[in-house]
Amino acid sequence: MSLLFTGGVALVYTVGVVGVHRWAVARRRAKAGNFTALGWLDWDTLLAGVWPAGAATELTGVAPPEGGPPPRCLSGPPSPGREAAHALLLRLVAGEVFTTASFESVGFSGGEARWLTGLSERTSAPSALLERLAAQAPESAAEAYLLEWLSLRYAVTPLSMEWQVYATKRRLSVALRRFGEVPALYFARARASSLLGFTQSVLDDLGRAVFFSREAPFYVEAVLSMPFVQELRPPLASACRAAKDRMSAEREERLDGAPVPE
Repeated sequence: MSLLFTGGVALVYTVGVVGVHRWAVARRRAKAGNFTALGWLDWDTLLAGVWPAGAATELTGVAPPEGGPPPRCLSGPPSPGREAAHALLLRLVAGEVFTTASFESVGFSGGEARWLTGLSERTSAPSALLERLAAQAPESAAEAYLLEWLSLRYAVTPLSMEWQVYATKRRLSVALRRFGEVPALYFARARASSLLGFTQSVLDDLGRAVFFSREAPFYVEAVLSMPFVQELRPPLASACRAAKDRMSAEREERLDGAPVPE
């Protein structure tokens, strides 16, 4: 009887501690609007090496179903002869599923086509894609980023939350040492911190993502879509507003036919 009583008390205590912790996490996340933008997927990073980087200030095209602005690299018309490839990438970003042969048929090489096929599996077979990526060390920053995006989206459960966040942040630290100051890796680390409501860590990594991306539209829009940043980190919010205003001014100058300052 005493063992049952002791075990019962221990169980109640454990459940109570976990419950209080989960309540505290939920409260911190609610105060920050649940960090919705941190679930966005940076397609400019995922398509690096497959499609030329774009410098467009007006983001046009398809907005990803995961949220966020259209990829900058796909904004604007493609180079002559790449129209079919461009159209297929837009459909990929929109969530359609394609085979490797589909990508090869529009001019992507074998390795590029396989990577793009994997990206299409994020909607059709995310668990299988996650398992495949986790089975080996990432070969690129994009692969490391996709692995952690999938892990945080599909592998986190209420019972495994702390362990998954710790594992993700540890792997991201390794990836940052290996691949350098890649903005998407900081963005993924911010998302990991957000799951536990670590708002200051989120803000630190958001600032790094904006800085190392040279104020890329994706990260600027992510910061500006989260009102709590203005309250807790005004300089970061102000820098992003200024960057957005600057991009708008450059777009207007292009439309007017005036030269854009270097």
